[in-house]
Amino acid sequence: MRILDIDLDFFVEGVAHWRTSDSGRLDGEEYSPWLAADALSFLEQRCLLNGPLPGLALEHHRELFFRWRDGVEREALATPFHVTHVDAHADLGLGEISYQYLMTSLLFEAPEDRVRPKEGQAGLDDGSFLAFSIACRWISDLVYVFNEGGGQDVFGFFREGFDPTANFIQLAAMTRAEMEMVAGLRGRPRETRPQRLEPRVPFAEVPWRDFQADAPFDLIFLTRSPAFTPPQSDVLFDEIRGQFIDERAGGQLLGMAAR
Repeated sequence: MRILDIDLDFFVEGVAHWRTSDSGRLDGEEYSPWLAADALSFLEQRCLLNGPLPGLALEHHRELFFRWRDGVEREALATPFHVTHVDAHADLGLGEISYQYLMTSLLFEAPEDRVRPKEGQAGLDDGSFLAFSIACRWISDLVYVFNEGGGQDVFGFFREGFDPTANFIQLAAMTRAEMEMVAGLRGRPRETRPQRLEPRVPFAEVPWRDFQADAPFDLIFLTRSPAFTPPQSDVLFDEIRGQFIDERAGGQLLGMAAR
């Protein structure tokens, strides 16, 4: 199964950082949204969208973890699935402290027991939901498509061998002492052996101008991320939602009441 995951902030000029979900909206003059024609052209030509797909429109990206969990638990969403993540941010935990909980606690639990992690800045949040989804072993492979000013924001501890250039995500269960040792190596040979390594997940970072989907998608999700988008982008949110998302079918698939 192939999932297209879109954050509205991808279609905003400039990338905002160091904001929380309760921050206000961005200034539309400083962060201007794409023209609707350009955004729709990208989705049609680069993402191969030609009509509505089952999916949902959400406010905050962390909500997607719970919607996927609903689908997995109902056996309506087969795992592992492919994700193309079209976003101004990787959402793999950089700039947060959630990695400490994920690596030193959650990954020591059985995969089936990881699906209800603690939440908040020290746990599952908007900026780390993909890392937690990988920890649940839901994702087979991940493509991160970023806009101008995005990219280069993947937490190095989550890459295979702690190598910031590796083309695989491989989460490692470690003690805090082992984690501190890795952090102190600073480019020297990686001598620390984690307690446990998760399966490797192929990972690609692609600038938006170079991206071309190699096959159509089965499901689509769109997130507004209000703290990272200006009010002027809401028109585009509604346009994408109306043209490409069948929320009734998405709600039925994931066990939610249709809007």
